[in-house]
Amino acid sequence: MLILRPVDTGDLDALLSLATRLDSLNLPADRDFLEARIRASQLSFAGDLRDWREGIYVFVLEDSDARRCVGTSAIIAKNGRPGAPYFWLAVTTEERRSAELGKRFVHKKLQLHSTEDGPTEIGGLVLEPAYRRHKEMCGKALSTVRFAYMSLHPQRFEREVIAEMLSPFTETGANLLWEAFGAKFTGLPYREADRLSAHTKQFIADLFPRDPVYATLFPERVQAVIGKTNETAIAALRILEKIGFRDLHQVDPFDGGPYVGAARDAITCVRERRSLVLPGAVRDVDAPAAARLALLAAEGRLGFRATVVPIDEEGAPFVSKQARDALGVSAGDRVSVTPLP
Repeated sequence: MLILRPVDTGDLDALLSLATRLDSLNLPADRDFLEARIRASQLSFAGDLRDWREGIYVFVLEDSDARRCVGTSAIIAKNGRPGAPYFWLAVTTEERRSAELGKRFVHKKLQLHSTEDGPTEIGGLVLEPAYRRHKEMCGKALSTVRFAYMSLHPQRFEREVIAEMLSPFTETGANLLWEAFGAKFTGLPYREADRLSAHTKQFIADLFPRDPVYATLFPERVQAVIGKTNETAIAALRILEKIGFRDLHQVDPFDGGPYVGAARDAITCVRERRSLVLPGAVRDVDAPAAARLALLAAEGRLGFRATVVPIDEEGAPFVSKQARDALGVSAGDRVSVTPLP
């Protein structure tokens, strides 16, 4: 059975293994970083933070039959706080014409912006390849669980939610935009700058130009990757677009990956989540083969847990005894149902 739950200390090795598949700012393949991230996540789920804005919520997808974690995703409660700004490159265009020459140009411009009052960010979604075509839609479940949790605890998150999509890289792992832009102003290779930014972003404020930079000056192959999504992240982007995320015309200062965003309460998975009380009778009959799937979540005796279940045409879930046991709930307990996109 597949269970979505908060990360635990015993998941470190599995999380590190998953991180090697992504190795991003939100999920670097760094054991010390991940140990600290797990501790921060445990405090966040427990509600033991002094400031909700420091919240980091890491979910894992556990295959209980195989007894291992096969996926992960995360929420950063606030990206951009006092002393820890959120940086982005705004992407704009400028049109120039010459009547004398009969020429017209549209130039793309990049300009660094920052704020200490930023949005909630989702990220760190990784799934083992063997589970990507699973009948229980593991990728969608890992994405949806974040919004289901947000809707349960809206006071812990901002009203705006963003996601950075992974950008294309060369076969050798290089990033074209960083080599043409960021490296010129910092003198750092991409991986070193990316890892440094997990601890401090002050060097961005100190060294990056604040004036607009014309992307027209970059080689065409560099221009072509600005705001583009890596092939491996397109499926994740399609899920977000389906539930209401839109292009923000912003890119990451490091790799040029696009930011997409949405108002939290307008996100389909937040709007469509509904709460119900489990009936006394277990609905242990087989659901129709074509039944829609939903995420069933609860905060029962085991803490926050979620799993994927079928729902009928009225949206009522088929909740087996196995699912009840896995979620730590029984008759009379409150659960939430969020249809998968």
